[in-house]
Amino acid sequence: MKGIWRIGLFLAIVVVMAARARADDISGPSLLFDPFSGEVISQNRAGEPWYPASLTKLMTSYVVFRKIRDGKLHLDQQVPISERAHLQPASHTGLPAGKTVSVDFALQALLVYSANDMAYVLAEAASGSSERFADEMNDVAKTMDLQATHFVNPNGLFDPRHISSARDLGVIAALIVNQFPEHLHYFTQEAVMVGKRRLPNHNSLIRIMPEAVGMKTGFVCNSGYNLVGSAIRGGRQLVSVVLGARSGNVRAKASHEMLDSGFDELGKSGHAKVGEIVDQSYGSIVPADMTTTVCKKKAPVTPVNAHRMAGWGVSFGTFDTAMKADMALRGRLISPAGIDAGGTAGIIKLENKAGYSAMLWDLAQEKTSALCAQYKADGATCDVMPDVLLLQMAAAAPPEASADALATDEGSDDDGVKSVLPPKNHKAPKAKYATRGR
Repeated sequence: MKGIWRIGLFLAIVVVMAARARADDISGPSLLFDPFSGEVISQNRAGEPWYPASLTKLMTSYVVFRKIRDGKLHLDQQVPISERAHLQPASHTGLPAGKTVSVDFALQALLVYSANDMAYVLAEAASGSSERFADEMNDVAKTMDLQATHFVNPNGLFDPRHISSARDLGVIAALIVNQFPEHLHYFTQEAVMVGKRRLPNHNSLIRIMPEAVGMKTGFVCNSGYNLVGSAIRGGRQLVSVVLGARSGNVRAKASHEMLDSGFDELGKSGHAKVGEIVDQSYGSIVPADMTTTVCKKKAPVTPVNAHRMAGWGVSFGTFDTAMKADMALRGRLISPAGIDAGGTAGIIKLENKAGYSAMLWDLAQEKTSALCAQYKADGATCDVMPDVLLLQMAAAAPPEASADALATDEGSDDDGVKSVLPPKNHKAPKAKYATRGR
């Protein structure tokens, strides 16, 4: 009996340790809910701001789907690849500037391979420029009551002001499921072909869970590994949101476990609705930064060479370390004063070991005065930096590092699945289609 008791105790300890290990592997918020009823099965900090990374492409696709529905875009319409789109970092298709692709292909590459270049192709086709498209994304977000969400670009590459929450990302996913069932095949498609290259779906959930029907992965160093997943069982559908995982495998397994266990809880009493989750307001909390956890070879903060500064600017103070300056800057930028301030933000290393300055530049003179007045009214430090002073700082800065030295590999959100050439006699797999589960 003692031996059996000891074995039982050992197994219990192993289970507890495994659960703690899984918890330690997920640093960010999470959410599990029914996209049709809004019934929340579980949630943890779902209203907390986070960097969405390529989960942004859910909103990008939603706006494009609306344009298609309204006849402003067509799936067979040929749209050009601009130089700006072509220069977007991985993941990307690598197609050259000047070439045209169909809206249908761009959506496949966007949602299957998370192609950053196709996000810009679609944005420019839909709204004329990525900036106007981001404005439209934010306008749509307001109609959805996404109070923790603000978009700066259509692909989710890191910007301190590009934020969302598990709640808001779940709402976007639910609206896609409800309003655009005809387009849900994009999220379960296993690969997209670019010439002879087969670009696989980054979402490994569709390979490890038979009932899975998408939806989208996301990764930059600052966010960690994110995943909005979905599955259908017995005619019912659930959507999971996992943010801040330590690896692509961890986010997929966590989503799988959430979805697998969640179906048993559907319909039970006492569950809140997604709409009842309260988003934390801009600036109330600075999103966590996962860089030191998931990109250990990358410096946590990379100061900007002062050569790049131009126009008028503002300083939010001087700090003894780059990380302190970065934390202050990220907080200032997502405050009500900073979220729509425009300009270019960065940490500037001051000469003669004078510390690090958190700054915003490329602003008009009148903008800097109004901006600093607003920050000071909120009790925050802010100093106007005239264009002459920025020119002096730029002139005193050391030479710019080479382009290769400045480049940092953010990762391509691939779960270890690489682009490959298909084998001979290969037939493309049939896409699974999500159905409207209840």
